[in-house]
Amino acid sequence: MLVSGLALGITAGLAVRRSWRPLLQARIRWLPLLFGSLLIRGVASFSGEAGYPLYLAALAGTAVAAAANYRLVGAVFVAIGGCLNLAVVVLNRGMPVDPGALAIAGVQMPRDALHVVLDASTRLAIFADAIPIGVVRSVYSVGDIFIAIGGFLVPFALLARR
Repeated sequence: MLVSGLALGITAGLAVRRSWRPLLQARIRWLPLLFGSLLIRGVASFSGEAGYPLYLAALAGTAVAAAANYRLVGAVFVAIGGCLNLAVVVLNRGMPVDPGALAIAGVQMPRDALHVVLDASTRLAIFADAIPIGVVRSVYSVGDIFIAIGGFLVPFALLARR
């Protein structure tokens, strides 16, 4: 969600300002941690059982990098979303996914070490992947929504600033 939010924020910001300069001049703290976390998140999906600790590291790294940039509009949303996702993943040893939401979105349960089936024993079920978005054929969590909103706002606010 962070990458898609960033892409939409950059696109919308460029539509308003039509210049990359404000984005390139932005002082983003701990940028290597953020990029590294995004890279680790991508690798985690293809890492079998090693994917779970990688996923935890990626979530934590993203939340920490976002929190370090709390002064940027939207960064707090990314930090909150990352912390929500991290909490539910740690408590359930994976991100719980609602089978009903998967059916509504028309997708199958992910087959990786990062996701688990949401059931009666799920802790913090309200923060699980339970929001079906049929248009993109996926299921998201409340934390994912926070991350996407923040991911949109950070580049948009930087680019739209006059």
